[in-house]
Amino acid sequence: MEATRMGFGLRNLPQIRHIPLCLETNLCLFPRRLLQNHIFFRKPAKQHLFCVKGTTESRSDLESTRPLIQFSPSYWGDHFLSVPFDESEFNALDREIESVMKPLVRDMLMSSQSGDKEKIRLIHLLINLGISFHFENEIDEILNKAFEKLDILIAESKDDLETISIMFVVFRLRGHYMSCDAFERFKGDNGKLKVSFAKDVKGMLQLYEAAHLGTTSEDIMEELLTSTRNQLESLSVQEASSNPNISRHIRNALYRARYQNMEILSIRDYISFYCQEEEHDEMLLKFAKLSFNFCQMHYVQELKHLTKWWKDLDLPSKLPYMRDRLVETFISALIVYFEPKYSRGRIIFTKLLIVGVGMDDTCDAFGTLPEVETFISYLQRWELGAADELPSHIRIAVQSMLDTVEEIEKEMKPRGRLASVKLMAEEVKTLGRGYLDLAKWARIGHVPTFEEYMEVGLVTSGMCVLLAYSIIAMEDCDEKQTNEWFQTRPKIFQPLHAVFRLKNDIATYELEISRGEVANGVNCYMKQHGVSKEAAMEELNKMYKYNYKMIMEEFLTIKDVPRPVLVRCINIARPMEVFYKEHNDEYTNPQAKIKQFIAAVLLHPFHL
Repeated sequence: MEATRMGFGLRNLPQIRHIPLCLETNLCLFPRRLLQNHIFFRKPAKQHLFCVKGTTESRSDLESTRPLIQFSPSYWGDHFLSVPFDESEFNALDREIESVMKPLVRDMLMSSQSGDKEKIRLIHLLINLGISFHFENEIDEILNKAFEKLDILIAESKDDLETISIMFVVFRLRGHYMSCDAFERFKGDNGKLKVSFAKDVKGMLQLYEAAHLGTTSEDIMEELLTSTRNQLESLSVQEASSNPNISRHIRNALYRARYQNMEILSIRDYISFYCQEEEHDEMLLKFAKLSFNFCQMHYVQELKHLTKWWKDLDLPSKLPYMRDRLVETFISALIVYFEPKYSRGRIIFTKLLIVGVGMDDTCDAFGTLPEVETFISYLQRWELGAADELPSHIRIAVQSMLDTVEEIEKEMKPRGRLASVKLMAEEVKTLGRGYLDLAKWARIGHVPTFEEYMEVGLVTSGMCVLLAYSIIAMEDCDEKQTNEWFQTRPKIFQPLHAVFRLKNDIATYELEISRGEVANGVNCYMKQHGVSKEAAMEELNKMYKYNYKMIMEEFLTIKDVPRPVLVRCINIARPMEVFYKEHNDEYTNPQAKIKQFIAAVLLHPFHL
């Protein structure tokens, strides 16, 4: 059961279990034009005969079916307990940000001397520097007014590629639909980008980032993405000697687009780039460094708390087969929300997710099928009682989840957020049922058709479970409104499930096949259509890209839930390009790059 092997894909939402793979809307998860002649309509479910061993079977026979998957030990251990934390420095940073920096930048934003375009460019800079979250109300006020004059702003910008691209990015990220028609002026008669823009390095960079925010119907954005990538690859070489700073910035963007990256990591990279730009604003740069360091100290404080909690829980010792990935799990929470005000949310998210990894590994990496069945049955009851007859690892796995949820429930009840905890607990129960479905396939080595696999795989990817985790402590959003929206299973959930499942299966294919786990999307596609591994991965990657665009499409149309909740939907999709880059699962098997960026975000402050 691969879905949580990287830690944030908990797996089952039976309420949407019967959604067909092709919907009778423009929100088809697998568009026919991408899949040539392959059919993805829902078919009547076939009855598979699972050869489950009976209860009269000997203990030795059952032991022979135990997966016994081995995971590497934790790289970080309890390192963060020894990381220094100076509370007086932390408080001093907070005071300088609140009393000095914020008033200065607020005055810049609201100045009557600046026009709409200048303010939009400033907002874009604040986003890149990681300080826009300090001015949410001011930014909303500016953009709501500016959007009413959008046609005038576009006309005034004429052939300013950088400004048009910045406006497109800023408006879309704030939920305003700016049409991609604004980019038609930059195309020549041959339909390609005009040669005259080829040397506009900053314009090309902004256009490249903007092209990642396209929707399924905007073919021009895909064309621009291809053309800008090719041109930027050339420019990065040309600028390497004359302007190494911009060359490095281009390479970073090409390696991982900003809006598919971990936000706080993108912020760190941009601050490093901006400080070497000749025309940088010293005050904004100082504010960005102060804010980053303040955030970093928040994260260290949170990890100290989590490390102590994790040591007291002692789950890796009690369940020695599980992945001990507390810091990597915290990074998953940090990807979902980096802002200081969500400190409690990151702690809750991390606790639930790491305990869920223990549950997953119990089912996937150690338990026999009868044990998994017993485990899931107790999880559905949401209590253990005097279940002394249970194997110790099953009892520990269930109890750790129950105790963690109870702890969070006690914390959130006086804060008026109990309903969100209960909603999440129901998702955990349904998650368990998904574990059992995949365990049956895994134990008999069954290779379903791709359609059959995806029918299960989409609903067991569990991206919505992560969203349920994330909204528990979002006290800036109305709980009743958010939960009611969540329970309608909005359309954005569908592509969220798809992007995880497709990227996961591409990244984990080699590892899963080496362990004899044949129910993988790549393998199912290969077997059904008689194609090579490379061809199957190419097809799945097309589906992945299409579904990523669907997420943006829904983000721009949903109006019945607070924007911060929608931002979590966008952010929950970001880990795909962070942990699964280059066909690796760097949650399960952390490599050098993931360790380096964790250190950059958590251990290395900026010098002021």
